[in-house]
Amino acid sequence: MSKTKSRILLVDDHRMVLNGYALMLNAEPDLAVCATATSVAEALAAVENERPDLVITDISMAGRGGLDLIKDLAAMHPGLRILVCSMHDEALYAERALRAGAKGYVMKDADGPTFLAAIRRVLSGQVYMSGSLAARVLDAFAGARPRGSTSPLEKLSDREFEVFRLFGEGKTAKEIAAQLNLSSKTVSVHRDHIKEKLDFPTSAEMIRQAVRYVETEQMGE
Repeated sequence: MSKTKSRILLVDDHRMVLNGYALMLNAEPDLAVCATATSVAEALAAVENERPDLVITDISMAGRGGLDLIKDLAAMHPGLRILVCSMHDEALYAERALRAGAKGYVMKDADGPTFLAAIRRVLSGQVYMSGSLAARVLDAFAGARPRGSTSPLEKLSDREFEVFRLFGEGKTAKEIAAQLNLSSKTVSVHRDHIKEKLDFPTSAEMIRQAVRYVETEQMGE
């Protein structure tokens, strides 16, 4: 009798990425993609319907993002294993994802064997992270240097970071409020906190720097 395959839910707002992952994983003897989702809402519904063993999710998606999905899943399905696969700089995103409840973080430019190794490690109940991220985490526990990257963006909460990134994508405060299911007043409060924490003199300067950050990040894709 053949061994039961681990059931995997793939979450990414790019259909071609989902198709590529599915082709790779379905070719493995111990893995099977049970469903795909392109948004947080679709992913939450798929978890309820399919009961996967593992969720592999991106961080950036239209609407609510991957960090929100991780937090929702960690609260509603505490035993569910979550692996993040993202093109975003792990120095800024990986620790946020792990704190939110993910059990691993792998970059999208990783090769196939690395991706599969990350999946199997998380499925086995362990945590997967790159060597450089593991070194940072160990140094943080040892008190060797400040936790995380040296970027001032580390000062921001997850929600403030998301608001900052969305301003950088050219969205208005009203659009951000609608996307994140927040009130316009709450977005204004986050904007003011971002200005204060990052020492921006005006909202216009904050938005200019946010745009520069997003442009730089996209150049690395």
